[in-house]
Amino acid sequence: MKKPIALFTIIALSLNSLYAQDKEQTKALATFAKVWGFLKYYHPEVAKGNPDWDKELMRMIPIIKASQTDEAFNKTLTEWYNALPKAKLSSTITQLQNDTIMRVFDEKDIRRFGITGNLQNELTRLYLYHIPDSNKFIDNHYKEIRFDYIYHKEDPLAAPAYPDEVHRLLALFRYWNIINYFYPHKKINASHWNDVLADFIPRFITAANADDYRRTFLMLTAQIKDSHSFYKQQEWNNAHDRMNAPFTTYYIDGKYFIGDSRYDLLMKQQDLKVGDEIVSVNSKPVKERVNELMPFTAGTNQLSVYRNIAGSLFKTDTNHTMPVTIKRQGSLIEKTIRLYTWPELNRYSKDHPLKLWENMGKGIWYVRICEIENPDTLKKLFTDLQQAKVVMWDMRSYPKFKVMQVISSGLFAQEPETTVYYNGMLFYPGAFAKHAGLAYDKLSTSKLLLYKGRMIVLVNEQTQSLAESAAYELRFRPNTIIMGRQTAGTTGNILFVDYPGGIEASYTAVKTIGLNDSFSEGKGVKIDKKIKLSGDKLLKYPDYMLEMAYELGLKGL
Repeated sequence: MKKPIALFTIIALSLNSLYAQDKEQTKALATFAKVWGFLKYYHPEVAKGNPDWDKELMRMIPIIKASQTDEAFNKTLTEWYNALPKAKLSSTITQLQNDTIMRVFDEKDIRRFGITGNLQNELTRLYLYHIPDSNKFIDNHYKEIRFDYIYHKEDPLAAPAYPDEVHRLLALFRYWNIINYFYPHKKINASHWNDVLADFIPRFITAANADDYRRTFLMLTAQIKDSHSFYKQQEWNNAHDRMNAPFTTYYIDGKYFIGDSRYDLLMKQQDLKVGDEIVSVNSKPVKERVNELMPFTAGTNQLSVYRNIAGSLFKTDTNHTMPVTIKRQGSLIEKTIRLYTWPELNRYSKDHPLKLWENMGKGIWYVRICEIENPDTLKKLFTDLQQAKVVMWDMRSYPKFKVMQVISSGLFAQEPETTVYYNGMLFYPGAFAKHAGLAYDKLSTSKLLLYKGRMIVLVNEQTQSLAESAAYELRFRPNTIIMGRQTAGTTGNILFVDYPGGIEASYTAVKTIGLNDSFSEGKGVKIDKKIKLSGDKLLKYPDYMLEMAYELGLKGL
């Protein structure tokens, strides 16, 4: 009986040894990724492309993996650094120190790299004494245009669709370092960032095929709690993001409901109603589907996470139909619903346009500002609004930027300064400069008639980015209140970057804060009158929020 026990002991010891070895290998690769990324932005020769830095990573990964002990790894890392061209540095510290600078990376982060004291001192010298200069990997100018963010000039390496292991790790290391140095909300939305590499290195190594690799990268993008964390890969999007239900789905008290729809005929054809609770999709309970989607879904606050999950509930494949179960007034109804591509829904919208604005009676007007596409329409709008005593201004969607650029003179007698920005500093990766300004870029245009009456601005979780900027700016307007549900909590310019395998991923590149607590990251636009929704309210009033805004508008008339 002793032999089987001895054999079991040997197997267990072997497995433990392999696990420890894999853990040490992951730790070494994570440390290497941090040093590689730091040198990419702070070693003056590397910044010029000497040597080719992506190829250097791919050359070094097998060597790092072959280092069996801490001693061997530290020796390899130090010899690698010493073999680089000598760095020319300043004789005095160049890192700026004043209260207008925000940092997401500084010398304290170098101490957490897990490297030897000598190499730590070398990297700290590169950081503190580096001579500000151009870098082949980053810029904020294109010809004569200067951006308010730093963009990345990376080799796309779009093919093959399933990169080999070193290219998969290149994708991970590239993404991790870009977020580490250039994501202004890292300390809030990715406070665990230092641990992400150790978690994802084994996942990227073991990704078995193109689909597995794409799924792993998508999960990586959800590690930053940012509603601007978008993921694009043509084959993936074609297979997973093509089909859409003809309604918006709301998350309310742990359940999902049909919240609103601009596709009335499509809804009637399928006997779908605002307020219907969605119980199952594709023969799967909604809670189970939510649990599937959660690891792959980003969002700056909880409501925006559930909003994004809602948008993916029906995106299971490319079929045009799907079995669902809905609950209506206590009764379960089994249906097979028709799904649509975005081009199909867009054609419907163009064939069935909504009124851009209308008189709802008793001096209360309703403006669907996010439906207005042509800035020339604004003259007629503000002429008509001279008759209004109250305007319900709907920001529960995404407005057209060219319309927002020219609308200010119709809303403000004198436009106020509303915003504090933090913009990435090109020569100091990890640092952001603070300045004040308007909520978004404006263009001078012909004068619009000024609307001076009361305004109720409607917002919800669909209010994001430019919509949030436009909404919180209106808090500075007299006789104006914000009404609705929590907004997405995400605004500021975003940026897409290329990764091996034809992947693009984005993040918020500019930190934006609304003055007077009008907007903050995560919390969203400050709301004066919050609206609580329920399935029963939606069944009774297809647009319950608009109904409440109208009732509020009547007060004081």
